[in-house]
Amino acid sequence: MKKMLALLLALSATASLTLASCSNDAGTSSAESSADESSSVSSEESTEADATGAIKGGELIVGSVSDVAADMFPGWTASAENQAIWRLLYGYKTVELTPEATYEYDPQVVVEHTETANEDGTKTFTIQIADDLPWSDGTPITAKDYVFGAMLVSSNEYGEIQADNTTGSDYVGFEAWNSGESDTFAGLRLIDDYTFSATVKAESLPYHYEITYAQFTPYPMHVIAPDCTLTDGEDGVTMSAEFTTDLLNETINNPDTGVRYKPTVTSGQYTFVSYDNSNYEAVLQRNENFKGQWEEAYTPNIDRIVIKKVNADTAMDELAQGTIDLYNGVSGGTEINKGLDLYDEGKVSYANWSRAGYGKIQFDCDVGPTASTAVRQAVSYILDKNEFMQQYTQGYGKLVYGAYGISQSEYKANKDAVETELNKYEFNLETAKEVLIADGWTLNANGGEFVEGTDDVRYKQMEDGSLQPLIIKWACTTDNPVVDLLNTMLVPNAPKVGMKIEATVMDFNQMLDELQSPGSEYNMFNLATGFYPVIQPWYMYSMEDAYMGINNSNIIRDEELATVTEEMRYILDEDEWNAKWLEYQKRFNELCLDIPLYSDLYHAFFTTQLQNYKPDSMHQWDETLLYAWLDESATEPTAFVEQ
Repeated sequence: MKKMLALLLALSATASLTLASCSNDAGTSSAESSADESSSVSSEESTEADATGAIKGGELIVGSVSDVAADMFPGWTASAENQAIWRLLYGYKTVELTPEATYEYDPQVVVEHTETANEDGTKTFTIQIADDLPWSDGTPITAKDYVFGAMLVSSNEYGEIQADNTTGSDYVGFEAWNSGESDTFAGLRLIDDYTFSATVKAESLPYHYEITYAQFTPYPMHVIAPDCTLTDGEDGVTMSAEFTTDLLNETINNPDTGVRYKPTVTSGQYTFVSYDNSNYEAVLQRNENFKGQWEEAYTPNIDRIVIKKVNADTAMDELAQGTIDLYNGVSGGTEINKGLDLYDEGKVSYANWSRAGYGKIQFDCDVGPTASTAVRQAVSYILDKNEFMQQYTQGYGKLVYGAYGISQSEYKANKDAVETELNKYEFNLETAKEVLIADGWTLNANGGEFVEGTDDVRYKQMEDGSLQPLIIKWACTTDNPVVDLLNTMLVPNAPKVGMKIEATVMDFNQMLDELQSPGSEYNMFNLATGFYPVIQPWYMYSMEDAYMGINNSNIIRDEELATVTEEMRYILDEDEWNAKWLEYQKRFNELCLDIPLYSDLYHAFFTTQLQNYKPDSMHQWDETLLYAWLDESATEPTAFVEQ
């Protein structure tokens, strides 16, 4: 009955780029808690109810099978959990995602805003922020912090400390500032202490998500660049000469004091307490100086959040024992059924929602055999994906054939076409052989003709005359049921077509580093992705070098895919957007950049003391948590089930 209900919900559900472990799109960790704690709501902490009935206080331990990395500042490879931490630490964005999953100016942050269409086709967003926004140390946040933030993450110096510095590419003057050619960002203006503006390039307009051009996040200039100054002029905002790579290496990258590892001053709902690299545990404390969000001035109710690494095999046991309180984004029928059993026993509450993402095998397309579309297709043909999906999700999932999740509006608008027009790459060893032979994988190790039953691995003669073996190097993670299934259902089929798959087990953060590093020795990865809450495939498949790796993690250079996805960004009409999205899916499917394995019904299981926790496909757990609280007296389990 549970499985049938889950499948019906998954198929009827209603409506994002985050990478995460395939078995669970979450992260990790806890730092100053012990396994002896039976409840995270400490009796020693005072709790109080506000006018809405929400209770302030308590500690929530979040368990996750993915690892939290040491990176507490945006710009580097990140799991879903690290991105959640960034959102909790750095707030007061000018534009935020509403509870209704739309982007709007946050009235707690923005006092006034104007959008001006200029004669040259550019558009200027002018924003006046509130004069009562504080950093966690009490220092006032001013327009300088917003302008500094925009210049920092777009700067050449930021790139030189190995951070992603492509943010800001749509604003006038980006190229000169980003390259280091100029010390001025022409598209930014610092109008007064609480007002700034940003001008978007004409070629970046119109834009499907245009309001996000007005989304800026403040970063603490008094911490990261204390001796630097910003000067406004007719040509834009100029950064003083004190802003150097050496400075950022000290204030950001210093492992003992840098904001990347120990952010002492933040602006969001929480402040940083500690991180333990030995067991991937992080601790955050409620920011008492946080002003609030939206007209209601929401502030977090929970005093302390501990993010704790758990093993998938024992996570439900920890939840039952009270050593974790929230196990979010649970995927896979085995784990889901364990959690539902705990609910039936009255031990936990739960929620479910259809996924805006999918589990997958992802290919690196720039090196080795997987640079060939035919090889990627052959790998897909030798996996019985329907059987895999059934075994893994046990009725809580559905097969998908492109880069989408079952809750996405674009999929729903194109469902019939997706189901009938995309190649399903149905299990067929003979078809796999045919596409390999047609692509030239016809030789053996000595350069002679490959003979089935005699030779083990196919080879192909490359343009330089060398012989390339059909050996796929797979980077996979530990304690992962998806890996276990692939080892059973995929790897043994490879020799049947003259292919060899070599697995290397590593932790999740190392796999992410390999995945997002052009020229990696690995060709294949298993993980999952979520589209949150906007999709920007024009970055994901851009052929520009600057986007290779963190953005274009397939390292694919395909002009047709780059063109069709670039065209999407300028479409405002919903029907035209959906039609172009289908073109994108068809090309993605043809290139076989990923092998989509499933899109499923996510579940969260949590202590009965966690109240008003209502996750959905368009918000991450940290955003949903803003409206939740802990109540020690709550013992009855609840179920928030997607309708």
